[in-house]
Amino acid sequence: MSDELDREVPDAAEKDQAGAPPSPRAARQWVLMRGASMDLRAGVGILSEFPSVLRSAAGRPHLCALVTEEGVSEDVLITLRDNLRAQGFEVRCATAPAGCGLGSVERFCELLAEARVTADDLVLAAGGYETLSVASFACSRWCGGVQLAEVPTDLPSAVVAAATPRAIDAAGAARMLAQDGTARYTCVDLDLVAADPASEPALLAHALMVQSTMCESDRAFGRLWDAADDLAAGDPDALVAQLQDAVKSRGKVASATSAALRQSLEFGTTFASALRALAPGEVSASAALADGMRFAARLSVAQETLSIDDMLAVDEVLERLGVPTTTARIDPGELAARIREERFRRSSRFMLAVPRALGRVRLAVMTDELLAEHTAAWCASRP
Repeated sequence: MSDELDREVPDAAEKDQAGAPPSPRAARQWVLMRGASMDLRAGVGILSEFPSVLRSAAGRPHLCALVTEEGVSEDVLITLRDNLRAQGFEVRCATAPAGCGLGSVERFCELLAEARVTADDLVLAAGGYETLSVASFACSRWCGGVQLAEVPTDLPSAVVAAATPRAIDAAGAARMLAQDGTARYTCVDLDLVAADPASEPALLAHALMVQSTMCESDRAFGRLWDAADDLAAGDPDALVAQLQDAVKSRGKVASATSAALRQSLEFGTTFASALRALAPGEVSASAALADGMRFAARLSVAQETLSIDDMLAVDEVLERLGVPTTTARIDPGELAARIREERFRRSSRFMLAVPRALGRVRLAVMTDELLAEHTAAWCASRP
């Protein structure tokens, strides 16, 4: 554990507060999680207020382990550390391990042990998807469970990390140890995560929002449809509202008692993983996921379970949000084989998540002939 920042930077409480603007307001949303709920705060410039939220939740403050991903800005570290101390927490700082495997979980647990974190304490993790996912896995088991608060540092992580943390790598394979979301508090500060709406992080976040709403309900899809133009224009109010809606949707789907509903979050991901594996470095994550959803929608139309109008609605909302399609040249036979390989790694039945309607996605059995026909058509349509 390190607290070396103390020697270099004055505490925030020592800075001149004269003429300071009023404290920013954070929009609050309760997100349903399996067995509990999460307090989500989103807004502009709200990071410094987050420790007061944690103080209110913790009652008498104890220890807080502040674990940040390497590369998180010094300003973020100082803001969180100083404001946690101002709320009465004893703060111990550490740098999160890289990666998202069992080794990373073990190293994260070693940090908790060095800090003497117990079930009565708090862990505040700041970073991207992998760091927050490792923190979630470790904290859910440490001392039987220690409270976790998260500060995502990029827009895609703000959408997915809390409600649907990444599965942990194990046995030489990626994403094998699935987990439920365990964070109890999340702060999404647009000053920290917001990016140019045409940038790759924003485009990936937009694609994840489409995936989330397609799995939750037609009403959720309708709200995204109405907000698409404002999101593409970078409107902060629209972004806050849609972030909350997307996280709420993912929490609802991921915590459902129905396995079929939970599995719907695979919508577009198998195709995306296969595509990026076959064209490493050529296909962005946003384009891969968007093409996965477009591909799945066309499979569903071919099975006569989705209307053409609904398929075109998926295409249009992705287009309005600016999420592109890939131009990578892929062999259709290799693509079909890789899709099958991705699915059979986790299931003995070949099923893909396809939309039955806007806001309703389910796994469906795919024949080899249907898959071959559509991978050939998709590959032939590349410019």
